[in-house]
Amino acid sequence: MQKDNGYSTTEIVETILNRLNSSTRGKKSGQYTYVIGNNGTGKSRILGELAERLKKVRSDRVVACIASTVHDRFVYGEHKTVIYMGARNSSNAVFLSAIDRQLAKYILQAMRLDRRLLRYLLEAVNMNLSFSMGEKSIETILNPPGKATRDSNRITKRAADLGLLSPRPIAMLRRITEGNGRFEQLTDAQIPMLLNYLELNIDFTLRIELAGGEFIGFDELSTGEQNRLLLFSKILSVMRDGAVFLIDEPEISLHLHWQMDFHKTLEKLLSRLNRFHVVVATHSPTIISEAVKVDGNSLDNMVAVLHREHETGERLTYAGPGAGSVICKFHNFAEVASHDQLVLRFFQTSPYQTREVSVEVADAVLSVAEGGIEKSDAVKLLNELRAVIGLSKEAEQQIEAALVLVKNDLVNSIKMKDAG
Repeated sequence: MQKDNGYSTTEIVETILNRLNSSTRGKKSGQYTYVIGNNGTGKSRILGELAERLKKVRSDRVVACIASTVHDRFVYGEHKTVIYMGARNSSNAVFLSAIDRQLAKYILQAMRLDRRLLRYLLEAVNMNLSFSMGEKSIETILNPPGKATRDSNRITKRAADLGLLSPRPIAMLRRITEGNGRFEQLTDAQIPMLLNYLELNIDFTLRIELAGGEFIGFDELSTGEQNRLLLFSKILSVMRDGAVFLIDEPEISLHLHWQMDFHKTLEKLLSRLNRFHVVVATHSPTIISEAVKVDGNSLDNMVAVLHREHETGERLTYAGPGAGSVICKFHNFAEVASHDQLVLRFFQTSPYQTREVSVEVADAVLSVAEGGIEKSDAVKLLNELRAVIGLSKEAEQQIEAALVLVKNDLVNSIKMKDAG
């Protein structure tokens, strides 16, 4: 699947589209495509372009467009199958008061698909969730203020459209408000009713139970805790065979261990599906290297590495927005051995330990000695290593020594000496 000169942005989108079409049809199992690159290489734009292309496909396949910041490249708006699940809850803004309701909607939508998904979510984030909604909220629907306002008229009209003003749904809403707020104790009839209620954008609060039995609000969680809970809730809310998940920068606000656990948790949640495709745009080599550990022999799961074109041996530096064309190379999981190898080979950055650099140098020299590669190819590889950012003095000396051996045809002399 590799091309020597890499892929253009258009070709990247086409390649990923072909991959997800293949993995979400027939008897194919789920697949993952990770897109990694430095800032400005267009990772988020690729996800946005994928979403727009999928809107043009006549299909009942669900596409979840998931992001944790307001700066995603997905188009905000409603679509039958391509669902915006970013941080914005209006076209160009975020209303913090609406986040509790939106998260509750994701949880309830997941429970409508399969009630067990609530348990899987709580296990994944190691939290206990409940909610509170006051009697005052129902009174707002039944008895709008004497002097009608645009908001009160809108709420009353919306409640009527959703069928919430007749005695039966009102009685059901009262029972929910009088309950203990446990999602798992909602009846199958109450779940869609509560979903309709949340469409009215009125009083509703999520609660997280602490180990000592105390409760805090969702807004009192750390940003990382919030993002993780939202991310997995969004995924579970559209858990259907054939689903496509476009996830933009899941590592935001996640500490190292949660980045390490990301793929494993994702795979556990999605293991209940037979067919799906996940496309993740990330800056984090940790997320990818840990994904490779989970399924290191996979030839189906891929990593697309984006970088700006540069001369062989030229040290990578930020040259400003739009400087140089972006190309991409695809690597299957089996080709990505470790975090250190990922940052060294694909990001031209030296890991903190020089071992990986030493391995690459030795491999280049031995490959020439054994006839595996040509002298010119070895020189090219070593020059690329020499341009790596953050090399230690020891690593620089190893590379220079290897270049002397290869350029002066001393490798074969060493081989003959060893043979003797």
